[in-house]
Amino acid sequence: LQGDITKARDALYNAIMALVDKVDRTELDAFIAEGTRIEGILESDYLPVGQEEFKAALQAARELPADADQAAVNAAAMRLVKAISGLRLIPTREALKEQIDAAESIDRGLYTASSLMLLDQKIAAAKNAYEHAETQEEITKAYDELVDAQEKLTKKQESGKTGSGSNTRVVDNSYGSAGTAVAGAQNTAAYVRSDTTVNFALKRGQAYCFKMTVVNGSGLAPNFTVGDGSVLKTQFVAQIGNDYYFRVWAIGAPGTSAGVYTSLNGREAVRHCTVSIA
Repeated sequence: LQGDITKARDALYNAIMALVDKVDRTELDAFIAEGTRIEGILESDYLPVGQEEFKAALQAARELPADADQAAVNAAAMRLVKAISGLRLIPTREALKEQIDAAESIDRGLYTASSLMLLDQKIAAAKNAYEHAETQEEITKAYDELVDAQEKLTKKQESGKTGSGSNTRVVDNSYGSAGTAVAGAQNTAAYVRSDTTVNFALKRGQAYCFKMTVVNGSGLAPNFTVGDGSVLKTQFVAQIGNDYYFRVWAIGAPGTSAGVYTSLNGREAVRHCTVSIA
């Protein structure tokens, strides 16, 4: 009868409406595991910058109630991944030497004399620190100032071109390990900046999250890749504005390594750092 049909329909509708979506905590649990790994080496391997934010985000993620809804879980995961990405590894003496080599290998014909003068000053200071620095603070200061000088290099204006010309030829010849992959000759051209530019090691099975920021390129998404897929497995995690988060897992044999690269707008990939398997 119609009454029976209506009653069954209403019962089924009420049962459907009473269903509660299962909350997916996979990403949050993965970030908590990564945060726990970092927590164990936080004081020894990372600079103080960002540590308090990281500790607070990790604690909040751990204390999130079991009955939290998906929005709360996602917010906790995003807060934690941002905090992890805000941490900076302590540059070693070997990393400083690699940065010096990178600075000296650039194509000097592409840049203005004034920006090269600053770079040369920082290269000289970095070499002095590499040879004579007695404290970690001296090495860190020299490394940061050298990276900053590389990122501030100004490209020469191409002959016969204006900055606003749509036909300006784009030249991509920057050094990726400086953390900036310059994608164009103009100051307003898009490029990718990595939060991690120091080579480091992961134990097999461990993971690490990179933050790649697209500068001067709203709406452009970077391609993220590694030099050897048998060493590192990659995964896109999230996007927040122009910040893109990618995770790598160490799956290779101890002693192997792979470079971490991004490319933008179909241009040549640029290396940001190398990850080794410990």
